Amino acid sequence: MKRGFLFGLGSSLCLGILFGLMQLSNDVTTAAIVVGISVPSSIFVMLAANRAPPNRSRAHAVIGWLAGFLTIDAVLLCIFGIVVIFSNLS
Repeated sequence: MKRGFLFGLGSSLCLGILFGLMQLSNDVTTAAIVVGISVPSSIFVMLAANRAPPNRSRAHAVIGWLAGFLTIDAVLLCIFGIVVIFSNLS
């Protein structure tokens, strides 16, 4: 399941690279930060996924990929929720 998770995380980071490249015309600083973080991270994650042992079953690989792909979204949702909660306190 580790290999599937890493490939899912790498896929999500590769989509982050594409998003950053599309945003270069609108907001250069945010796009540069997104691309600057996503490019090295995706390279390291994909290299680690290639070194990981193969999955024992196809179902574990798919579930691991889905969990890895949704990890970035879950982290962003938590950060957004924390910001909303603490902005309403003041």
